[in-house]
Amino acid sequence: MMKKVFFFLTVLSLAWIANAQENANDLPYSFTHKDVSYSIDEMTMPAVDREALLTEDAQNIKNGTPMRIGINHHVGYTFDNSGRTDILSNGAKLWRLGIKSEGAISMSVYFSQFNIPEGATLHVYNGDRSQVTGTYTNADIQQNGILVSDDIDDDNLIIEYYEPADVLFHGTIQIDRISHRYRDINKISMSDDEKALSGSCHFNVSCPEGNGWRDQINSVVRIEISNSAGNFLCTGALINNTRYDKTFYVLSANHCINNDMSSTFKFFFKYETTSCDVYEYGFANQWVKGGTIVATDGLNNSSDFLLLKITGSMSRVNMDNVFFAGWDVSGAASVGMAIHHPAGDFKKLSIPKSVSSSYYNSYWTTSWYVNPQKGCTEQGSSGSPLFNAKKLIIGDLSNGTSSCSEPWGNDNYGKLSYSWTNNNNYNNAKKLKPWLDPDNTGVTWIPGMRYDGTIVGVEQYDADIRTFNIFPNPSTGQVSIQGHFDAEQGVCNVYNMMGAKLGSYNVNLEPTFSMSFNDLPSGIYVVEILGDTHTYKSKMVITR
Repeated sequence: MMKKVFFFLTVLSLAWIANAQENANDLPYSFTHKDVSYSIDEMTMPAVDREALLTEDAQNIKNGTPMRIGINHHVGYTFDNSGRTDILSNGAKLWRLGIKSEGAISMSVYFSQFNIPEGATLHVYNGDRSQVTGTYTNADIQQNGILVSDDIDDDNLIIEYYEPADVLFHGTIQIDRISHRYRDINKISMSDDEKALSGSCHFNVSCPEGNGWRDQINSVVRIEISNSAGNFLCTGALINNTRYDKTFYVLSANHCINNDMSSTFKFFFKYETTSCDVYEYGFANQWVKGGTIVATDGLNNSSDFLLLKITGSMSRVNMDNVFFAGWDVSGAASVGMAIHHPAGDFKKLSIPKSVSSSYYNSYWTTSWYVNPQKGCTEQGSSGSPLFNAKKLIIGDLSNGTSSCSEPWGNDNYGKLSYSWTNNNNYNNAKKLKPWLDPDNTGVTWIPGMRYDGTIVGVEQYDADIRTFNIFPNPSTGQVSIQGHFDAEQGVCNVYNMMGAKLGSYNVNLEPTFSMSFNDLPSGIYVVEILGDTHTYKSKMVITR
């Protein structure tokens, strides 16, 4: 249904314009010019039965499905078949379209085509102009050719396109769907007593149970997924690779994308409370939009894994908090920690009671404590990492039957050790090894790493083994060695973390001398120096 509606500059919008941005070019054209009409064509979306959707969701809670938070209105809007177009006195073109989806907590716009010339601008904002997203340009298109607008926290929005008269070509867009969010997962309009979305048996990550796990906690992100089936929430974890090159890989679960390879992604960092109080407030304001599917499989006897790569621009504050979690694909298990966003809520901890192998050796099955309860998982936890006692990821959550009201249920995590080659699958897009061990080093575990390059979780050598300094460390392979040695000449041996000797060199043991390990791939190594009567060892990290 299309109708004419009228929008007027209110005191609120005038104040917003005055304070939002100093550069008027970052605002929609209509905000700063008077030569436009305030009559805009509006499309009203079909009614959404929120209660029926919630009832349907409740029936799918234990079926290994992602947490649905919104549905799509499928449309096909272009400049030619919708909206109002004005040709301004200076020859410029101004196109605007209003969208109304009554009852939506938030909305976003999905563009399947987006090609606009330099100088043109596109914005999306709500009716009272209190929230504006954009400016969108061709640079905002994701690798799959799709553009998705940021969320508008309202049940109405306006899309505004301005094109100067002197552009090289005329822009084209196609809007394929409008997302209608019916769950208030960012707690926009909830009162304080409504803000506990998940059960009360989990621990907030700021609780004492998180001590010793702070880095691993920083690896976990909430993922919002948009595809043709709707909008969904899952959990994932940034994961390290043997090159230690800070590639923003995120491990999650295949079922989170509903087998839709055109899915788009938004990653939320540090969505957590600042205290152990269950109802303490937090903010969903650290996020990055844009990701691509690197490898995934969830069919037949697969372990239900998904490896994503963040393609959006990372802010400095996000990078400062980033931790690339280590992993273990040896096939051994021990009880560590589950870290997740149950029901899309603030980041939580759950402590497994036991971890055992199941389902043709492709899954880990966890049981949980009943009395006292120490957490479990819920919808929204899908894809979250299972850490072992060494704080290394060994699995990602696939499905289960546990809840805070039924803690005796079990949960199944796809094994990294199975996903590693996925039963020797020939397709690199269906296994993890080519991406997390790109140089085929053959290691079965690596530690985690902070964004600044600090390696976390490397076991220390016994105090009676003499050490020396290696700098820089990490390096690209060219290093200096400094120490107090008991001989003038010695032998330098290099081992990988599995104990295999990779090289042996005769060296002059000066207080400081240089060595080149440029032939070694990125990874962690043990450098051993043999003197006359003593052995000296130190760790060396190579990253390129």
